[in-house]
Amino acid sequence: MIYVMNGRGKCKEKERKMKKTAALLLAGVMALSLTACGGGSQGTDSAAASGQGAGGAQTETGGSSSSAGAEGKTKITFINGFTGGDGPFMSKIVDGFNESQDQYFIEQLQDSDHYTKFKADSFDMLIIHADWISTYHAMGLLREVSDLYEKAGLSFENDWHPITQTYAKYEDGVFAFPLDLYAETFYYNKELTDTPPKDYAEMIALRDKLDSENSRVYPIGLPLTGDEQWAWMTALGQSGCNWVEGEHIKMDTEEVCDAFMKVHDLIYVDHLSAEGLGDQDHYNTFVNESTDNSNVKAAMCLSGPWKYVTAKEILGDNLGIGTLPQIYGDTPCVPAGGHTFAVSADVTDQVKLDGIAAFMQYAYQPDVMLNWADSGQAPIHLATMEKVKAEPEKYPVAAVNYEIFDNAMILPAIYNIREQVKYVNKNVWSMVLQTPDLTREQLMEELKNATEIATELSEQ
Repeated sequence: MIYVMNGRGKCKEKERKMKKTAALLLAGVMALSLTACGGGSQGTDSAAASGQGAGGAQTETGGSSSSAGAEGKTKITFINGFTGGDGPFMSKIVDGFNESQDQYFIEQLQDSDHYTKFKADSFDMLIIHADWISTYHAMGLLREVSDLYEKAGLSFENDWHPITQTYAKYEDGVFAFPLDLYAETFYYNKELTDTPPKDYAEMIALRDKLDSENSRVYPIGLPLTGDEQWAWMTALGQSGCNWVEGEHIKMDTEEVCDAFMKVHDLIYVDHLSAEGLGDQDHYNTFVNESTDNSNVKAAMCLSGPWKYVTAKEILGDNLGIGTLPQIYGDTPCVPAGGHTFAVSADVTDQVKLDGIAAFMQYAYQPDVMLNWADSGQAPIHLATMEKVKAEPEKYPVAAVNYEIFDNAMILPAIYNIREQVKYVNKNVWSMVLQTPDLTREQLMEELKNATEIATELSEQ
């Protein structure tokens, strides 16, 4: 089952959306510590500012492709947020293209604030998250790229996994080249559990085996920040909740309230997670690096592929990777995001457009795209996917993530979605995790606030 949260909802009229103030969009960009590509979380590690990348510490500004050898070539500027461990792998693709021909030169900038700089500095290409495309498309910032697909000898309908149809294609065309799909990744410590639990009952059994309240070793930790968005999306998705209405999220329903209370009870009733975990402690207690909760350990962790490199360095052969357990219900669902290549609407020069098409033709050769799989990301190009699946031991994170693509849940493709969920992240989620005696009445009040704010944002 591929999750389509809004029926590929029709965007509101572009003209009206373009009237949104730049301030609002900028606020959303600055809130990019949700979960996703070069920053951490969607970015404290190496994932969110560009999204979330594949490990490595986030830096303010990453590398830039050298302009050496660009003389006489048509320059194409490209910005992305791959400032973590995935940055060198994208650079390898870009550098390979530059060296493969003598007509074009891709000048790459890797910067943690790449969305802001894209709008300010008029770059030709950018990496954009799947859930940002609807907003940028509505504001008229992206170029329709069907002609570039044709020039590159690529087919959007036939060369990519079908889930890309839910976020890259609109009524007026195709607006991105999908790069990858990164999903919530299930890590476990083999020293603490050889056979990771598959459902809630098995998590309780693991709790009893670990004697959690006495040993201070818990089955799992829940993220207060960083990955919180994916955490509550897991609860809502596995509970089978419908939480989108038209062009806005709708949280004030009994089923959504029930799902959040399941999360609360996981901590305060069933004690599957320690109470009072701080920022990133869902991960830090897993790798035994928590400073605020140094006496607490977690046997498992739900985060993103960008955590793989550092977790492997710390746990070594004790690091296990599996598919997401059915923690909250019977509906298969794995929160996910994705990176895509997009082209600025300002690019009209045909020579540049021909160069961008040439770059896409080069990048989507399976042997070239495998460089991206090397970073820990999961390419969503079908021919590359087959090569990854043939060597799962070489690409362990991507291979596991491919098992759940059909159950992936991406943030709905509606306008300003990241702003719409901000109240849930900051207020609803923190209340659920930090209020031992939380009542349904208190929770429902916050869910109503989240819905009202989201509705207002969708109508501006």
